[in-house]
Amino acid sequence: MLSARLDAGGGAEHRRELVADLSGSVVEVGCGDGRLFAYYPKTVSALTAIEPEPRLFARAEAAAGLAPVPTTVVAGSASHLPLEDASVDAAVCSLVLCSVPDQAEALAEIRRVLRPGGELRFYEHVIAE
Repeated sequence: MLSARLDAGGGAEHRRELVADLSGSVVEVGCGDGRLFAYYPKTVSALTAIEPEPRLFARAEAAAGLAPVPTTVVAGSASHLPLEDASVDAAVCSLVLCSVPDQAEALAEIRRVLRPGGELRFYEHVIAE
C-alpha cells in the first residue's frame, strides 16, 4: 500500500510532526484509512475525522477504536464539513487537498469551523498559487 511505503520513507515522522502539540477539539479533513489517528497527542480532547469514501470510512472507523484520543469518524466532504461554526481548535489536512475539486471552497469551509485563533495544519503536495 502506498501509505505504508510513504511512512517507511519518512512519512511517519511528517505525520507525527503534523499533529505534535495539538490540544482541544480537532477536525481531520479527509482522514482516509485513519493512519494519522495513532499520532495525535493525548492533549486532543476530541477528534472528528471526516471521510467521504465508504471503503476508507470503514477502515477509519476501525482505526478510531485504536486511537489514543476520542475519535469519531463522520461522513462528509471538505466542502461541506458537518460541524458548527467556530467549533474546533484546530484543523488537519494530510495529503488530501489534491483530491478536493475546489481547494478555495474547502479552505473557506475549514476557516468557518475553526475558532478565532484556531490553527490549520497541513501536509500536502499541491502547488500553491
